[in-house]
Amino acid sequence: MVEVSVERELEFSAEKVWAVIGDFGNVSWVPGVEKVELEGEGVGMVRHLTVPTFPQLHERLDAIDHEKMILDYSIPEVAYIHLKNYRARAQVSELENERCKVVWFCEAEADGAEDAQATAETEAFYGAILTWIGEFLNK
Repeated sequence: MVEVSVERELEFSAEKVWAVIGDFGNVSWVPGVEKVELEGEGVGMVRHLTVPTFPQLHERLDAIDHEKMILDYSIPEVAYIHLKNYRARAQVSELENERCKVVWFCEAEADGAEDAQATAETEAFYGAILTWIGEFLNK
């Protein structure tokens, strides 16, 4: 079992960051996404992401709590970071001075790689996600 937790403080209010993360159907802030197709609405919806040179990614919204700023989602298989049976949680917490902390956590099984490699790839990916959010909000 692979467990990864990455946290970062961002120089934006929790509300601004949550507006990005909590809008599950909108990934306009993710570079390289060519196409997004949505299936359903609310909890249970699936977003199908097409990114050139990668297999299509299918992410399901499992739970969302706008008040606590928590989003849970799952992905059956993530070929490009060597994971399967992936379950993740993103949580945003308010800090002082219009800042916030984001914690991105997942549990999954390594798929086609050792646990250490899958962990390192996932940590790098989460770091990129948090950077993209900051870049998007700086525009």
